[in-house]
Amino acid sequence: MFASNFAISFFLTPFIIKNIGREAYGFVGLANNFINYITVLTTALNSMFGRFVTISIYREEELKTNKYFSSVFFANIFVSIPLTVASVFVVIFINKLVNISNAILTDVQILWAFLFAEFITGLIFSVFTVATFTKNRLDLASLRNIESSAIRVVILVVMFRLLKPSVWFLGFAAFICGMYVVFMNIYYTKKLLPEVKIKKKYFDFKMVVELITSGIWNSVNKLSGILSNGLDLLITNLFVTSQAMGIVSISKTVPTYILSAFSTISSLFAPELTISYAKNDFEDMRKQLLSAIKMLGFFSSIPISFIYIFGKEFYSLWVPTEDAALLHMLTVLGMLAAAVGWPLEPLWNIFTITNKVKQSSLFLLSNAVLSTLLVFILLNFTDNETTKMCIVVGVSTTISVIRSVTFLPMYGAKCLNFKLTTFFPTIIKNTVSIVVISLSSLLLKQFVSADTWFKLILCGVIVSAFSCIFNWFFLLGKAERNKIIIKLSKIVK
Repeated sequence: MFASNFAISFFLTPFIIKNIGREAYGFVGLANNFINYITVLTTALNSMFGRFVTISIYREEELKTNKYFSSVFFANIFVSIPLTVASVFVVIFINKLVNISNAILTDVQILWAFLFAEFITGLIFSVFTVATFTKNRLDLASLRNIESSAIRVVILVVMFRLLKPSVWFLGFAAFICGMYVVFMNIYYTKKLLPEVKIKKKYFDFKMVVELITSGIWNSVNKLSGILSNGLDLLITNLFVTSQAMGIVSISKTVPTYILSAFSTISSLFAPELTISYAKNDFEDMRKQLLSAIKMLGFFSSIPISFIYIFGKEFYSLWVPTEDAALLHMLTVLGMLAAAVGWPLEPLWNIFTITNKVKQSSLFLLSNAVLSTLLVFILLNFTDNETTKMCIVVGVSTTISVIRSVTFLPMYGAKCLNFKLTTFFPTIIKNTVSIVVISLSSLLLKQFVSADTWFKLILCGVIVSAFSCIFNWFFLLGKAERNKIIIKLSKIVK
């Protein structure tokens, strides 16, 4: 899914910027940010659903499982009503809420209408996403997402070839793909969980309260994430310019997709971790988490190091009409926390699995409030547009670095009754790996001028090869190497 989505964005982004402009492109990211704002309200109910259902299924509590499904399904329908009204209001009065040119107003309104419709429909049927998680059949979920991406490619290619280019095509394609995902989720639920029946008689308000009580802190986490970096585009739009918002949006495109990939990969560990927790096998959880961090560190060092060193060359080739040096600087600022944070993505599963999210939520919220306040304070000290963009992007990254090297690994270990230093040796090795690979990439840059796609790809291949060889011996343990060998042998066969 990551590869297909990234490929779509890779080829489509320059086309959109050239034919529609960076401002219109910026509103795609801003729309997704607005949807994230809405999810603060829905996360409390839905974030803990998978955890409770998985445990009830493995404890063979069929009635309880059906009550969870039915209660959340009908509760989401109820919640979707005011959200629909609010979405219609935002779409109609968007030009009153943010800075937008009249030339693209209608196109952006249609774009946002489709994206909001996709989100609300997905919310109503979100209970059906848990089947592949509960049965640890994430391969089916991946297949569904790949199929959805293929449909998206077909729709966009046809529309951009036959019709006058418009940014709302992205929203339409997203909506159609969202409907396909809903259909497949329902199909997989019937196939994997035939015992699940959604009926009014199973609705239990007490279970809704139970889920909201457990998930309220995840809503706080969501709010914290929004305050930390989810307001970047909105703040840039309101306090700099809509054109600057487009630049920031472009600089966040590649890192966002890569982070999405690592978040998706980290979620693959959640089912086994949840099952081990249900069995009270904490030693197995420790081994799984350390292995996951090593594996993600193994792969994350490649894109991080490459973007750090060859980012300017990449942007010069990818979006030649834009300021490559500025985009590279903003991207690096936004990715400073990636060296530590991306490999640690699996640790976020701990708080949900152990149902200990209150302390983490309060800590994240305090960080987010501090980050937002610092941005507003620092913006008052300059009138330079570039400096303002750097402030918007850089402050949240700095706070994220501090959080990733202190709270996340330490409180994650505490929740599982591990030593507070359990994850630090692996974190240090991951960081050393990125430093070594970045320096080697910088050395390579002295001998190869990556001024064409062929040369840039060649550099990428060399960096990737060196990174894999170095990390194979430096970062991975025997257990991780054996896992990779087994996987590769199966692929070869």
